Amino acid sequence: MEGEGRVWDERHVQSLHFAETNQPPSTSQEQSLVARKPRIGILGTGNMALALGKSFMAAGHFVAFGSRRPETKNDFHDSVGHESRIWGYQAAIDAGEIVIITVPYKDVAATARKFAESLRTKIVIDITNPFAAQPNNGDSGAQVTASIIGEGARVIAAFKTNFAATFENPVDSTGKPREVHYAGDDEAAMEVVAELIRGIGFTPIECGTLAEAVALDHMVPLMIRLDTTEHSAQHLSSWRITPG
Repeated sequence: MEGEGRVWDERHVQSLHFAETNQPPSTSQEQSLVARKPRIGILGTGNMALALGKSFMAAGHFVAFGSRRPETKNDFHDSVGHESRIWGYQAAIDAGEIVIITVPYKDVAATARKFAESLRTKIVIDITNPFAAQPNNGDSGAQVTASIIGEGARVIAAFKTNFAATFENPVDSTGKPREVHYAGDDEAAMEVVAELIRGIGFTPIECGTLAEAVALDHMVPLMIRLDTTEHSAQHLSSWRITPG
C-alpha cells in the first residue's frame, strides 16, 4: 500500500524516522515549533478534519490523519489530496508534534483515555463541541479532555467557533481575516497555536483559560442558530470582535 500512495497503517509511521519520546517538549523545543511548521496529527476524518488538514497542508505542514478504520478510507486521498497520509490513531499521534482532536464529542473521553500517555507529550488542540452533552459542573469540554489526559496535559481549545466551509477562504466578506478563538492554560502552547492560526490566514483571538473556554462551547449553538436564521444555513458566517 505504501508504494501505491494509498492507505497507511501504524507500521508505516516508523519509515518516517520520527523521534519518539515519553517526555514533553522543552522550552527551546516549544520555541522551535513557533519558528517553523510543526508536524500535525489529526484524529478524525470528518468535515472539520478535512478542512483543517487541507489548510495546514497548503501552508506547508506535514499532516497525518488518524482513523479508527484506515483500511476503509480508499477514497480519502481523492478528497484531501494525494500527499495526505491516513493511519490509525496511534500512528497519527506519533507522527504529529501537535495533535488535533476532531472526533465526535461523545467519543472524545474514550479516545483521550486510551491514548493519554502519548497525548501527554504533545500539544493537543480540542476543537470538539459538547452541545447537549455540556458538563453540568461548569467545566468546558476541553477541561474534561485535559483532565482525562492527566497531569502535564497541554490542551488548547480552538477552532470551535469556525464552520468547516470557511477554511477555504480565511478572508470574510469585509475583506478582513476571519477570527479563530482559542483558550488554554499553557502559555508556550498558546503561542504555538496562535502562530498555527496565523499560518493559515486567520486572526487568533485569545479567550483566556481552559475554564473560560466554556464560553466558546456556548457560542457554537448560537452561531449555528444565527447562521440559519440570518444566512440561510450557508455555514459561511463567522464571529468577529470589533472595536466600539
